[in-house]
Amino acid sequence: MNYKPLLALLSGALMSAHAWSAPEYIADVDITSFDGTVLDANLFVPETPAPAGGYPTVIFTNSWGLEKHQYHFQAKEMAENGYLVLSYSTRGFGQSEGLVDVAGDNSLSDVGVLIDWLEANYPVGKLGMAGISYGGGISLLSAAKHPRVDAVAALSGWADVIEALYPNETVNLVWGTLLVTSAFHKEAELEQVWSDLRSGQNLEQVTQFGAQRSAVSYVDEINQNGTAVLLSNNFADYLFKPNSMTDFYSLLEGPKKLMLNPGTHAITETLTGNNGHIWSTSFRWFDHHLKGENNGIDTEPKVDMTVRISNKLEQFEDYPVTEESTTWYLQPRFTLFNTARMDSDKYDGWSWTNEFHGGADTFAGTGIPLVSDALEGFGIPVYAPMIAINGYYAIEYKSPVQWETLKIRGEPKLEMWVEPSKEEVQLNLHLYDVGPLGLGRLITHAPITLHSEQTGKKQKIEVELFTTSYDVPAGHRVFLAIDTQGYVYQKPEDTNYTISVPYSSSKVSSLTVPHL
Repeated sequence: MNYKPLLALLSGALMSAHAWSAPEYIADVDITSFDGTVLDANLFVPETPAPAGGYPTVIFTNSWGLEKHQYHFQAKEMAENGYLVLSYSTRGFGQSEGLVDVAGDNSLSDVGVLIDWLEANYPVGKLGMAGISYGGGISLLSAAKHPRVDAVAALSGWADVIEALYPNETVNLVWGTLLVTSAFHKEAELEQVWSDLRSGQNLEQVTQFGAQRSAVSYVDEINQNGTAVLLSNNFADYLFKPNSMTDFYSLLEGPKKLMLNPGTHAITETLTGNNGHIWSTSFRWFDHHLKGENNGIDTEPKVDMTVRISNKLEQFEDYPVTEESTTWYLQPRFTLFNTARMDSDKYDGWSWTNEFHGGADTFAGTGIPLVSDALEGFGIPVYAPMIAINGYYAIEYKSPVQWETLKIRGEPKLEMWVEPSKEEVQLNLHLYDVGPLGLGRLITHAPITLHSEQTGKKQKIEVELFTTSYDVPAGHRVFLAIDTQGYVYQKPEDTNYTISVPYSSSKVSSLTVPHL
């Protein structure tokens, strides 16, 4: 039997179907906003007729420093699947006019104009917004301001601007500088806010600036609008840490989904492509909430966590993912070369004091800023030799050997008594997985800066380390290494200080680790 005519017929039919479904691409669309600012956009229009109720529609918003072409491949795939897709450059970026206002009133009003323009020119059905980083933040804020936004996919977005740039009252120097210097057409207020934050001045105004641009300030409006919200953040994202996003997720009352992934800010979403877990889940989110497809995403577990290093995907019903935890109590060290212990029993010996000092960094750290964070997404951890950490400038504590795999999931918490010698001091907390050879792999970290504290007064600090998902292998220990400097954060102007750590039955310090 000759199969060639049949194959040719099938090939022709497939090619015809593909050509018929290819969307129309309009490369340049100028849309005039409320104040006369012209926004640069592009548009994919499905070739198929609009369904009853209009096209499911998605607006893509660019990341900081990028523009309307950022999501070309995602937009094209969605248009081939029947979506009307508008991608635009936010004011001040790309070919759009105006000045960057960091998701301020002008940028959010622009979104309303874009929705009006779409509805005036095309049959628009349910509408969603999506974006990475800056685009994710604007998408969340738009969900609060514009009830017409039915669903959102906020990838590497933020819920709290101040927490991003000033975690535990510590200036996020690397990321803040990168943001300010990479926006070439920005409102003067941004430079002033950054200057005030770095100098510790006008912090009330800085906080107000951040609150106006933080989705957590408008969670009631999002809940009232009933917006379906998908959130995705990365463990080594030291700009928009997952902590504030998990808190924000817990406040949402409508349909919601949370994805927590290895890697750094915006890189994981970008490099995994359309078929990666983040984008494929985002597409399914819109298919269900905008197109009405019964694809099961509404009945699946709400929380996806991918374990660091192994990249194993786990799913949980909600966040926090576990109520189990282990608490270790900090014990004193007896020399600068001695690693102190963390035990399950509280310290009840003689009163004791340890000291470590500011003035120098140590081998405890987060690696090369931006580079090491990105490599973690490929399963390459940040290493540190524990024996090389200078005991004059740091203090270390080690847990008992873990005879079974310790599956850390969530936010470790440190409660610690300290006595600073100066009014401003900084602590950088690092949690490591350490094997028999003494080489540590970074599990998570967090900074804290104490300002205008009473010099020479014992005080208790409480610090939530950054959200993590990490498996400590059997036979390894957990190490807590604390020093006073890190490449990512701005250090105090005067680093010649001493941190004293008191131990007594009434001054008990502890580390609590959540785990499965």
